[in-house]
This record gives sequence, structure tokens and C-alpha cells, in this order.
Amino acid sequence: MNNQLKSMEIADPSAGCFGHVIDPETGEELPAKAAQVMEAGSKLFTEQGFGAVSMDQVAKAAGVSKATVYAHFQSKEQLFVAIVRAACLSYAENAMPEVRDAPDMRSALTRIGHSIAGFLMAPRTMAIYRVIVAEGPRFPGLAQGYYETGPRTFKRLLAKYLTEAVEKGLLQIDNPRLASEQFCSMVRGPLYMKVLLDLKDDPDLLDTNTVVDGAVEVFLRSYGPK
Repeated sequence: MNNQLKSMEIADPSAGCFGHVIDPETGEELPAKAAQVMEAGSKLFTEQGFGAVSMDQVAKAAGVSKATVYAHFQSKEQLFVAIVRAACLSYAENAMPEVRDAPDMRSALTRIGHSIAGFLMAPRTMAIYRVIVAEGPRFPGLAQGYYETGPRTFKRLLAKYLTEAVEKGLLQIDNPRLASEQFCSMVRGPLYMKVLLDLKDDPDLLDTNTVVDGAVEVFLRSYGPK
């Protein structure tokens, strides 16, 4: 395996994200059985597709009764959205706080860039995205749930961080939301499609370090203090 492919083997930041799941409505940790159902559902959805999986299958895979599944999740869509939310929130919690202690903006943005790449390239993320693309037309609520709890959540966190950096005089940005979109796109663009299509032997495949360093350089040239 060449160095390019090695650089793409990034740890899944959402792995194990169902161990301690917080209910967004109550703020309380979900019971262990609910986490068990989510783990089983995640595996089935990503292996078979959303439409092909029944709640009976989820219950069997989780080792619980169907009544237990419905006690925690009223529908299959609700279960899937909960799975996506848990994975995305786990990523956000693990990625953003660590940049607060970065020595400078270049270091902070580099960490954020690698976190973006790690999340986008993670096997769980790719599997969920493929399910969304395949099932989205039949289940539009899934696509909305994915966007709300995934890309939009992270970009809002990043925009908030950029706003704080502007207030500290570390950056000069008129529109942090746009800047957040731009930075994410610069990291995502050269990597995502080729990994999504499993084009591992593409000789033009850029390694993650090159992509992230380039995105940070362009971003700081545009928004760094003048």
C-alpha cells in the first residue's frame, strides 16, 4: 500500500459513539437498551440500506424485544436520525474543544481540517452517506435529519469558533458562516468523491496532509490579519 492510501486510513471519530448517548430533548443520557438498539440499527442500516431493514430485524440484532425498540424509537426514521445525530455530535464534541488550546490559528485550523477529513473519510460516515443518497428520494426526512445533525451542526460550531477568533483579532472575516462553508469545501473537495467511489488506485489522489495544509494556507491568506 502506498503512502497516499496510508494517509487516508483515518480513525473513525464516531466509533463507539453509542456508549453514552444524550437525549437532545431532555439532556439526559439514554438508557443502555436504547444505545444497544442504536448500535444494532447502525450496523444493519449501513450494511443493508435503510429501506431493507425492519424494526423486527433491529430488535433481533440488538437482542431485545420489539416493544423495547418502540419504547425508545417510535419509527425507523426516528431511529436512523438518532444514529446520525449521535455520530455527528460525538465527532463535534471530540473535534472542536481540542482546538481551544492551539498555539495559533494555523495550528487550530490544521487540527480542524484533519478532523473534517477524518469525519468525512471514516467508514461509518461513508456508509451513512451512501444510505442517505440511496434512500433519500423515498424518505426525504432522512436527508433533512442527516443535514441538520451532521453538516449544519458542525458548520455552525466552526462559524462560532471563527467569530470568536475575529473578536480576538486573530482573523478578519465579514461572514463567518460563509467562511465556514469555504473551509469545509476546501478540505472536502479533493478527497471526498474519490474515497466515496473507492478510487484507491487513482494516481492523482492527494494525501490528507497536502489537502489540509493547502486549505489552511488559502484560508489564512484570505482571512488572516492584514
